[in-house]
Amino acid sequence: MLEEFENYRVAHHQEAKDWKSKTGGKVLGTLCCNVPEEIIHAAGMLPVRLLGEHEPTTEADLHLPTNLCPYCKSWFDQVLKGKYDYLDGMVIPNVCNIIKASYGFSKYLFKLSYVHFVDIPQSISPEGVEFFAKNIMDFKKSIEDFSGKPISDKALRHSIDVYNENRTLLDKMYTLRKKYPSVLSGSEAQSVVISSMLMPKEEHNRLLSRLIKDMEKSDKALEKRVSLFVSASILDDTDFFKLIEECGGNVVTDDMPMGSRYFYGLVDSKDEPLHALAERYLTKIACPRKMLPADRLAFSVSRMEGANINGTIIHSMRACDPHLYEYPLLRQEMEKQGLPVLFFRGEETATEREQQKSDIEAFIEMLQDQME
Repeated sequence: MLEEFENYRVAHHQEAKDWKSKTGGKVLGTLCCNVPEEIIHAAGMLPVRLLGEHEPTTEADLHLPTNLCPYCKSWFDQVLKGKYDYLDGMVIPNVCNIIKASYGFSKYLFKLSYVHFVDIPQSISPEGVEFFAKNIMDFKKSIEDFSGKPISDKALRHSIDVYNENRTLLDKMYTLRKKYPSVLSGSEAQSVVISSMLMPKEEHNRLLSRLIKDMEKSDKALEKRVSLFVSASILDDTDFFKLIEECGGNVVTDDMPMGSRYFYGLVDSKDEPLHALAERYLTKIACPRKMLPADRLAFSVSRMEGANINGTIIHSMRACDPHLYEYPLLRQEMEKQGLPVLFFRGEETATEREQQKSDIEAFIEMLQDQME
């Protein structure tokens, strides 16, 4: 069962090409949790999260400075190298300076017939929700113009229901993991979440429902590894979690865009669809770019409820200013919760990985001594 999620994640380029060939539908690349994917889904298109790779960014380096977010440079490099040659378009949100700037680069450098910029308010407020709802309406209109057909209210409400089902299932998976950490490792859970950003949601819901049934029936053996909470800016593959597991730890829950932030909070299916989407995507996604520190810290703490956490790892990509700004406050909050903290800031290179391994091993050894 788990192999189906992991195989899809690893082969997501070919899977998207196969879906496109089979359905004749369009594939749109997306960035960040703040893009209302339900609009794309309701138009019969497949939203695919753009991911990076652990390889030199030779093509991106020709256009971008070296001191930028490694994730942004990496996905940009992958597009320039033709790895995303099946994309029909891209949707780029206003979430940070480099992603915002990538809109202009994408319009200029990528041979795509559709590149849309979704403007997201800087702060959470009722006025911001109304502003965002209007922007989502513009986004919907642009998708309709691109596809050549209208998105009906019925289709949009159906997509909201499909996505809400996926969020509910992912949340249930996390709840089971917190209670019984041995039934699913952190890297396996992250593979499930990332695959949900790549796979048709109906298919993912079907597989995830079966996985949860298997988890509920599985042997609830005592977790022997150190249970950890991870807060991260961006981890778009499972390598870091696998490294933690190699060192004797297990990530039981998290606060990160490629984790619980992606599926937290349902869209109100009884509300007017565009307003409901604006409310959920603006107010429920705990991004430090738009959420005040007190609310961000409360969200992080809430992610640990129901879990027996032994320590925290905070991981921030180099040049990710919003997460770096909040690091001192987040560390203080974790220590107030009685949790030791290990902090990483870097690029996820092979050289860094060796140093990370040594630091994680020492951190877990310290936690094990405290647990005895």
